[in-house]
Amino acid sequence: MVTLTTIAEELPALNHQKSPVKMKLSEKASKAFVEARCTDNIIFSSAVSIGSCVLLLQTCPVLMNNWVHLTEPRPINKTNENGEQLEAVFDYNAGYFEVCREFVKREGNDSHAMINLEDIAKNEADYRCHLNPLFSRQDLSDFSVASLAVILRLGLPALLHMCGAFICSLAFMLGVAGHVRKTFYTLLSSISYICGSIVLSTAVLMFVCVVDDELAPRMKPNAAGEPSKFSFKYGAPFYSSSLSFVPVQICACLHAFLYFRRYPTVVEKLKFVP
Repeated sequence: MVTLTTIAEELPALNHQKSPVKMKLSEKASKAFVEARCTDNIIFSSAVSIGSCVLLLQTCPVLMNNWVHLTEPRPINKTNENGEQLEAVFDYNAGYFEVCREFVKREGNDSHAMINLEDIAKNEADYRCHLNPLFSRQDLSDFSVASLAVILRLGLPALLHMCGAFICSLAFMLGVAGHVRKTFYTLLSSISYICGSIVLSTAVLMFVCVVDDELAPRMKPNAAGEPSKFSFKYGAPFYSSSLSFVPVQICACLHAFLYFRRYPTVVEKLKFVP
């Protein structure tokens, strides 16, 4: 005879036999993230991955020549109906060590848009690059004015950028050595990351000051109220170096966390930190 007690005992068994509900990929990922344990190896792997990105973001821009893109009018060998010499707007891109120029045909109805590629000598219109006169000692006064003024003042920012990138590279190696040997190098890595990022940020800020100082006065309208033909915009290397500041701080925090979790007591910390 089937009773209510028998039915109640059979219900859990029936529920247990039901097929498990399939989880979505997003649910699986969130569950794995929640259940993941932040072991030393996982934190170190994250620090190494982010540190590798930092090294790429900081070192690659040093040798690139498109930190800033500028437009600058230059006189050409052509006159208008009044006998006045015309100017053509050239495109420049400059970095720490190199400045390049080319002529690009513009659309519009002004005098600059009326100038065609045939109006400019081929050696002037083609894409050409020159080494920074700080190193080549070459006279580029006929090549550019504003771009040349910018690149001549990038000696100190370039030096600071290379120093900051070197310190961060040293911090990366100290972090690896500190984790492998379980030494105080881990803490030194965190400190070095912060110092290197400060030096590199100083270089980027100096670069901004140089560009603004040289281009801002030239971008004002002239006495007749005509808009200036000078302009500039920053390139990918500039944003790469600027954005590297955030992952650097993450690396510093991860290495500091690794060190202080490795030596939880004050006595253990004092063995390495005087």
